[in-house]
Amino acid sequence: MAVQLMDKLNRGLHVICFVVMVALASAPLFAASEWQLVHSSDRLTVERRDYKGSDLDEIRGVLRLDASLNAVMALLKDASFNEQWVYRSGGARVLQEMGYPEAYVYGIVDAPFPMVDRDTVVRFDFKQDPVTREITIGIINFPQFAPEADGLVRVPDFGGFWHLRPLTDQGVMVTYQVYGDPGGWIPVWMANRAAVLSVQNTLENMQAAVVNYEGSQSRYVKELDSAE
Repeated sequence: MAVQLMDKLNRGLHVICFVVMVALASAPLFAASEWQLVHSSDRLTVERRDYKGSDLDEIRGVLRLDASLNAVMALLKDASFNEQWVYRSGGARVLQEMGYPEAYVYGIVDAPFPMVDRDTVVRFDFKQDPVTREITIGIINFPQFAPEADGLVRVPDFGGFWHLRPLTDQGVMVTYQVYGDPGGWIPVWMANRAAVLSVQNTLENMQAAVVNYEGSQSRYVKELDSAE
């Protein structure tokens, strides 16, 4: 009886160990950390959290914007105007466009002295929900899409999204969430501080910039009150 009881216990332990191993294998490697507020004003909040368990931060900014969806999209689509409102932008240009929803864009980051300027190559993917009219623009890193330029450090990892939620009073709630590895040698604290400043200042510049696109219309962008 003792031998049979031990056999049952051993089989039970094997089953438990197997279940635990499966659960661990299917669990995510990194649990997302909580967002921490780093800036707050009347219309803008900026938060940070650890990114994939590394020392680099993921940044999220949320802005209440007085504009139409079409005006915001026209601003985001205008690469030639990027340098006028995106924080420390050294200019941007569209490398390739596949209709309205998808575009590969090259951008330069004007890094403060003594750091070397960076450049990025990303793909922007546009989607609009047919019911809520909310828009999501995915930012996907494609560093090999264009040759590296002399004198610049190619950003090896960068991504995130823009999310535009139309409000009933004609405003738009804008969420800009990004993460990135700037590449080269930069102290971690400086990279994280620069990421916060980039999101905060870019969004703070957005209201003044978007007024240049009032009245813009695109057949691809439907407003909240659109019957189509």
